[in-house]
Amino acid sequence: MLRSMTGFARVEKTVREVNVFVELKTVNSKYLNVDVNIGDAFSELEMNVTRVIKENLKRGTVRARIDISLVNSDDLLQPDFGIASSVYNSLKSIKERFELAGDVTVDSMARFKEIMRSKPSEDLAKKIWSVIEELLMEAISVLNSDREREGENLASALNEYLCELESIGRELQDSSKDMVLYYRDFLKKKVEQISDSQLDDNRLEQEVALLAERADISEEIVRLISHIESFREVMASEKESGVQLDFICQEMHRELSTIASKSKKLAITNLSVEGRTLVNKIREQVQNIE
Repeated sequence: MLRSMTGFARVEKTVREVNVFVELKTVNSKYLNVDVNIGDAFSELEMNVTRVIKENLKRGTVRARIDISLVNSDDLLQPDFGIASSVYNSLKSIKERFELAGDVTVDSMARFKEIMRSKPSEDLAKKIWSVIEELLMEAISVLNSDREREGENLASALNEYLCELESIGRELQDSSKDMVLYYRDFLKKKVEQISDSQLDDNRLEQEVALLAERADISEEIVRLISHIESFREVMASEKESGVQLDFICQEMHRELSTIASKSKKLAITNLSVEGRTLVNKIREQVQNIE
């Protein structure tokens, strides 16, 4: 089953007095890139989030936003007594230097946010992570369902292109059947254009055979049809297939280019151009597949 690299998921729940909001957005990328925004207070959990995402997704740029709020907790904020002491002494020095009225109080010190650090205790961090992991896996499941639905649309479009490409393959086979006769006429006309004399029949047959051998495209056509069959097999597999499908597209394009370079027959050249145009359309769709 094909899976698109483009998807979206959003999950929010309160579990064990921890409210967690998880949002995942994915877009196309050749490799897997993960960008996590979890906030400074819980930045230590960012590596865990990245690890889980990498274990479950293979390609694409993934942007994860996680918001955490606690229903009830007494051990999230921790005072930094070193900074608090520095703030207190600084305020006291200012008061004395300028002979200001009033005292240095908790209210005046509370304006300095650096004094309080948002750092969960070890037990609280474990509790928060257990909730995040649970919701993150749920969000990944929703995301994959969304990407699989898009993958079905991609598969439908790809199958239409493959049918058209198969039709071109059959037309190439039909057009290449009379190549000996075509090259015999081709050589005769060339000789007539440059000379009034006639080419010896034996020499003509030798030249025709040599030209037909050099311009034989039967192997390329067989490989092209084989690549189409391989493409369908990979599409039907359960594995991540984007990289492999992209490689098959390159091979199909190469066979069609070789066919065009070998043949001097206009009909075959035109079919090759049409085929390469189709392969480019297929490859554009493949760029969206994980």
